[in-house]
Amino acid sequence: MSALTAAALALPGVAAAEVQADALYAHYREADISGSRSATGRDAPRYTIDTLLVRVDAPLGERVLSGNLTVETMSGASPWWVQPDQNGKPVQVMSGASIREERVDVQLTYGLPLAGLDWAVSAGYSDEDDYRAVNGGIEAAYSPQAGAYTLSAGLGYSYDRLEPTRGASSPDVIERADKDSLTAYAGVSFIVDAQTTMQAALSHGVYDGYLSDPYKRAFITASAATVPDRRPSERHLWSLSAKLRHYFAGAGAALHADYRYYYDDWEIEAHSLELAWHQTLAETWRVIPALRWYSQSQAYFYAPYYTASRGDGLASSDYRLSPYGALSVRLDLRKVLGAWIVGGGIEWYAADADYALGSVAVENPGLVEYLVLNLRLGRRF
Repeated sequence: MSALTAAALALPGVAAAEVQADALYAHYREADISGSRSATGRDAPRYTIDTLLVRVDAPLGERVLSGNLTVETMSGASPWWVQPDQNGKPVQVMSGASIREERVDVQLTYGLPLAGLDWAVSAGYSDEDDYRAVNGGIEAAYSPQAGAYTLSAGLGYSYDRLEPTRGASSPDVIERADKDSLTAYAGVSFIVDAQTTMQAALSHGVYDGYLSDPYKRAFITASAATVPDRRPSERHLWSLSAKLRHYFAGAGAALHADYRYYYDDWEIEAHSLELAWHQTLAETWRVIPALRWYSQSQAYFYAPYYTASRGDGLASSDYRLSPYGALSVRLDLRKVLGAWIVGGGIEWYAADADYALGSVAVENPGLVEYLVLNLRLGRRF
């Protein structure tokens, strides 16, 4: 197990009892929507996001205090609605003006052993121009002495307040709305042998309140007009995940394989599979190539556009509710320099109907392609 921990779960030379401080900067850029998919017939720019994440983990005896600070700056245009062109092909209408906003998120976690269990309590607050969220959670893990398994469970809650501002230019957009989210999970991890571990987890979430997107609309061909994005006010979701970690002593590397199945009562079913190879070189270098595949079906009320209004009043052309598949390729590089860790990475992601598990009759023109570049700096004290 020590070889697996060193190679697969931690960087060489890092002790678990040390204070750890990390800073991560990421630049996210979405590719333009091509003129063939745009209602204007011209390429349309999309979102750019710059993110700075600072994390500190501080052991306090048997306890651990962790803090995360995230600052995001977002700018650009986003998909507004989908309408048919003169041949009936769906084309994307983008938001009229470039939006610029900033989000600040703070998360604190306190871990401690109590009554034979390892407990962790967390609390967080997120604030941006039009959105505020308060969240909290509790987790517990049990590992028997000399046991080869660990049982874990957790419960989390979030209260969100939405007050649309810039970009919500339509007169029928809401002024404010609330959303509650409750998530529970249970999992088990166990040691198969000295070089292999496995983990399985089941989670269930309940969302209640305003779940629509005030910045999106849907097109009705019968009236040649748009209506506000409207989704059910409740959503139940389930997911089942499995993870495998295997260390290859001869190669000095570990294989990470992750699978997740998802289903919700909006009738979206999704599969994701990720494979990553953690290669240690010269004891202080870590190279991590990874490949991820994703596929989902559509929400029952989704359509690129509607010939007439639905009887239940629901309507959404959001590409995130459409049927599609996606591929992403990632490469990370890290190096230990004494007490310092430096690194960086690149990820390319593309969503496309051709990557979906089943056939997609009509592809949403707003599907995303993006590139992420990141830099990391860490220090152990």
